[in-house]
Amino acid sequence: MSGRRFAHLARLLNLPADPAASLAGDIWYRSDTKQLRGSDAGAGTSLTLGPTGNVPVVRAAQWHTLPPTGPVGSATVPADRLFALPFYPGRQCTITAMAVNVTLALVGGNIRMGLYASDGELPTTLVADYGTVTVGVTGVRSITGLSTAVRPVLHFLGVVRQGGVLNLGLSARDTWDAYVSDSSPVLDANRNSYYRDTASGALPASFGAVAGTVQGPSASVQLT
Repeated sequence: MSGRRFAHLARLLNLPADPAASLAGDIWYRSDTKQLRGSDAGAGTSLTLGPTGNVPVVRAAQWHTLPPTGPVGSATVPADRLFALPFYPGRQCTITAMAVNVTLALVGGNIRMGLYASDGELPTTLVADYGTVTVGVTGVRSITGLSTAVRPVLHFLGVVRQGGVLNLGLSARDTWDAYVSDSSPVLDANRNSYYRDTASGALPASFGAVAGTVQGPSASVQLT
């Protein structure tokens, strides 16, 4: 068949759980977690193939903080600045709650939270707007009762302060996030979030053009 090329698909076993017995080199697809899994013939957990993101292990019904590493600090949050924090779960999961920690309360202020999809690099379209919670008192402020299914690919958590005229402080991590890139090689500040300004109402349907990178506040998601 000179001059013709053929493409071939190698379709893996589609399983809702790891097989009871597998040999070294076996590979299968876990339909429940949306993962490629493999065996090295060792006892215990099977191997996860491919990138596992910044939340490599999803512990059901527990909280996962983003950024996931770095010493705890505090970020001053200007009004209407929408932060996009990278969220890349290592397996399929469901967001059931989202929270921030208020270190400096702001009377009359709220935090709006939500989730954006990505193009593999930057935040793109809105997946869910979770609404607002008051930041008039210090401590953890959460939005619960959520049910957003998330694939094991890069997403971005949206956090924006709305209202209030003084300063608002939220817990942060003093670190650089590997999923955030900058336009400059100068290491003069932590960069763990993309941002855009002028997000004063409901979260925009498209994140739009990124204004820059900055050390943003931390956010936590409860996953199952």
